[in-house]
Amino acid sequence: MALGNIAQQFLRQLDIDLVAYVAQVGPVEADSEKPLDGSEIRQKIFQNDMHVIDQDKVEDLHQLISETKEKGDTLGGIIRLVATGLPAGLGSYVSWDTKLDARLAPAAVGVNAMGNSGTTNRLLLGILAGSSFASQLIGDASLSKRPMKRVSQPLAKFGAEIALSPAGTLPATVIGQKLHGVEIQLEVASAQVKSAVIFAALEAGSPSTIIEKLPTRNHTEIMLRQFGADITTEADNLTIHVQLGQELLGQELLGQEVEVPGDMSSAAFWLTAGRLRKSWPLMS
Repeated sequence: MALGNIAQQFLRQLDIDLVAYVAQVGPVEADSEKPLDGSEIRQKIFQNDMHVIDQDKVEDLHQLISETKEKGDTLGGIIRLVATGLPAGLGSYVSWDTKLDARLAPAAVGVNAMGNSGTTNRLLLGILAGSSFASQLIGDASLSKRPMKRVSQPLAKFGAEIALSPAGTLPATVIGQKLHGVEIQLEVASAQVKSAVIFAALEAGSPSTIIEKLPTRNHTEIMLRQFGADITTEADNLTIHVQLGQELLGQELLGQEVEVPGDMSSAAFWLTAGRLRKSWPLMS
């Protein structure tokens, strides 16, 4: 699937767009009665976890799959791939031996690369918001329960297009857009949310001002300044100014050698438990 996503991004450079969706599972059809273009299909399928166009069939599919699992049986289905912008004849029966390989279908499907990392997920939402391609972020069962609207809503003010599950959680689909700068006051005191917004601001076409509810960790600002980003924080430690994205200025962020220290956040639980039980030896 990772290779499929890379292929999709490459094809977009050639103005070729791919989108895949589930048209039928077993006897349940969940397709559209009228032809839809790629953007219309994405808008519909990313509103549900079954990746189907007909929202009314989602519960039927869940029930069918659940009953089939209980019986220890399996189901067949139909996945359709819609490709636009292909050269004339490619994919047609006239040139059947050179038509688009169906193995590219996974290019429109996300990769479970987030695991349980909320930081990775939330920061990537900001980074991908200003991209030139579509992405889908999927996490494990635990991460998929965590709220993501606190990130998607402020990013939407930059012009970002992010679709979440009906519960406001993963999977998250990011349709890369050209972003614009804004002055935004964050409603949640979160370094992750602030960092996602800063990444989006770097891709915007005009300067942005970000005002925090409370001061949060400023690791992102310090790191990006080291790489050459034009980010300043006022004396109140709440107001952050992000100038035009580096590409728009004709500049590039400069590579740096960075030493990342160990993260104590996970070890802290074990250290605390060890101190509570004096008979447990602690090893450094």
